[in-house]
Amino acid sequence: MAALLDRPARHGHTGAMLAIEQPIPAIVAATITLIAMAGRDSAAQSTEWYETVGGAVRVVVAPPDPTDTEIRGMLEVRLEEGWKTYWRDPGASGIPPQIDLAGSKGVADAELHYPVPVWINNPYGDFAGYDRPVSLPFTMARTANGEAELVANVFLGICEDICIPVQTRFSMPIGHATGSTLAAMRVEQAHAALPPPEAAGLTVAPNGHMEDGRARVTVVNMADPDTIPQLFVHSPDGTQFKPPEILSSDNGKTVFAIEPVNAPEAPRTVDAIVTVDGGSVRIETRVSLELG
Repeated sequence: MAALLDRPARHGHTGAMLAIEQPIPAIVAATITLIAMAGRDSAAQSTEWYETVGGAVRVVVAPPDPTDTEIRGMLEVRLEEGWKTYWRDPGASGIPPQIDLAGSKGVADAELHYPVPVWINNPYGDFAGYDRPVSLPFTMARTANGEAELVANVFLGICEDICIPVQTRFSMPIGHATGSTLAAMRVEQAHAALPPPEAAGLTVAPNGHMEDGRARVTVVNMADPDTIPQLFVHSPDGTQFKPPEILSSDNGKTVFAIEPVNAPEAPRTVDAIVTVDGGSVRIETRVSLELG
């Protein structure tokens, strides 16, 4: 199997993780190819930790009520000092966190959600991600009554000087709620920490495109006007973006230029998820970006 290692990207803004045919040290190869079946911690609705180079990962689920049509959980990522993991948009060649429920019974359609990331400095270009332990909430559709069996196939990248692809499988039964549990409380805290779609004093709006084809976005941060906001952009259609460039910032109004990694062949509109960190307030919303 081709290995994935960190090397300069020709385009984009992350440390690259490109397939190569050269062999890599056995210890790294063993780490990135091992698929483990993690056992269940009977004291809570959680799996055991899957240990890997640079950290560990596990799944925690809030036990549902019998009438719930949706089940909540979180992918908990423990990072050692100096290690990072990616946000939903990993740049030109990073690895976004992924979870697949193939083989599960009674649950399907897992959707990951993301807390506000930070910009991480990298010698090959900055990227959006997390540089400390993080919980990534997810939701699952309930497809049958009664107890469910969760089989979660997880894939993500954990990076220091090189990026290690982590692939593992977790399995555990999901029982019904029998009152307040530590698992339920921790999952709800993770979901509550997600950026809301709107917040008083913080707005984001597209403003067409510039002569060079880049999209223009304006953030107005009256809730915290002395803080220059951080902007993170992701397109569900796979369009990837360089870090937004600040064109101007004054009196709580900041204008950004948004440039795709690969210039479009013709002008087009891209639907994007935009996350804004305004200091004391944060939001995540959808906008249409005009490119080209």
